[in-house]
Amino acid sequence: MRTNGAPPPGNAPDPDPSDAQTQDDRKQTLSDSDQTLSDRDQQASDEDQAASDRGADDGIDPATHAHTAAIRDETAKERLEVGHSRDDIASQRDAAARERDELAARRDREAAIADREERELDGDGEISARQLRARAEEARRRAGLDRERATRDRELASADRELAARDRDQAKQDRDQAGTDELTGARRRGVGLEELQRDINRAKRTGDSLVAAYIDVDGLKATNDEYGHGAGDQLLRDVAEGLRDRMRSYDLLVRLGGDEFLCVLQGITVDEARRRLEDVRTELSQKPIPKSFGVGLIELREGENFRELIDRADQDLLANRTR
Repeated sequence: MRTNGAPPPGNAPDPDPSDAQTQDDRKQTLSDSDQTLSDRDQQASDEDQAASDRGADDGIDPATHAHTAAIRDETAKERLEVGHSRDDIASQRDAAARERDELAARRDREAAIADREERELDGDGEISARQLRARAEEARRRAGLDRERATRDRELASADRELAARDRDQAKQDRDQAGTDELTGARRRGVGLEELQRDINRAKRTGDSLVAAYIDVDGLKATNDEYGHGAGDQLLRDVAEGLRDRMRSYDLLVRLGGDEFLCVLQGITVDEARRRLEDVRTELSQKPIPKSFGVGLIELREGENFRELIDRADQDLLANRTR
């Protein structure tokens, strides 16, 4: 009988390819992070709702909006970090699955060696044959377990990647929401002006035209006084919706203040922008409670920054009001 076969599987320590406890601890940490982020989402939502209920003239208190926007921005950053951690865990699980496959293949080889040695025993080797059969059975059993664990590791890796993708999507939504006025859907002033400067820089690079329309909604205070703040909020929403309907997806709508908006339209003329805004005013005038707005309309000049652009549009609005 040959005695140079592989040692029984139980005689040598097995590697721990999955480091399961460490991964479980990290998963618990991520779960705790998820709860923290969810709590922050709820805090921001509750504060926004409380601000709406207070019924400020512009719909929601700007200070509260700024606070909740900061919460959402911080939440977005943490979600991205959580997503990166989940990607890392998924990679570790994939590596663990590969190592388990290799371990299972090694156990199969051990079982095959034991089978071959058993066949080569003579009739006097009954006890040894029994030992070899037990070794082969144990090697196959453990190979099966390793393959099951490898499959489980791959399933967990896939789940981790799905969660990581969800974290990144939610982070984007958090950041988008942090920069969006919840009443009207327009961009908030701070974020919107940053985006306006990027649009100006792009227009300078490409040579495309850029038209800015300063919008001043008519009668917000009177609507609030006569019909209540809910009607005032609806007035702002109707104007913002009407403007967006005449804008393209990449055009910019910013809420500058309580009843003031800025539309930024790229690649069109002032005359074309004016026609679109007149269409909006016509539609708003036909609402059950008619609505309207004043407008200042100008085209970007060479070397102009966003502050200068807005000032000129505001001056045009005032001039039009005077006329």
